[in-house]
Amino acid sequence: MFLTKYKPGLTFGSFIDSLDRDFFPTMRTDRDSFRLPMTNINETDSGYVVTMEMPGVLKKDVDVSIEGDDLVVTAERSEKLESEGLRRREIREEKFRRSFSLGRTIDRDDIKAKLENGVLKITLAKKAESVGRKVDVD
Repeated sequence: MFLTKYKPGLTFGSFIDSLDRDFFPTMRTDRDSFRLPMTNINETDSGYVVTMEMPGVLKKDVDVSIEGDDLVVTAERSEKLESEGLRRREIREEKFRRSFSLGRTIDRDDIKAKLENGVLKITLAKKAESVGRKVDVD
């Protein structure tokens, strides 16, 4: 059973916002927090492809870096919207951050990133010695 404290004047929208703040702190919309971008990771024979949704983010606002053994992706979306006559605001400035452990099989010198149509695609190549090969049987 789920109980919540009664708050007079609480609207459904503010109730949902309070649940987000209480249970999903990484999904906060305040300026000092980060949102985890939706991510897919696919493995190929030669490496991995990381695909992340970053709607409204420009190339100049994306940073892909290696910090120790982690691949760290940060981005920021800033919206310059007309506020005159604004009745409801759901599009906000957002900061994205996500990190992934690279492990020993990734070639750190062969990482490529491309942002297109709000989707960041990072290609990570496997080291040559970690790529499997077929052995011929005589």
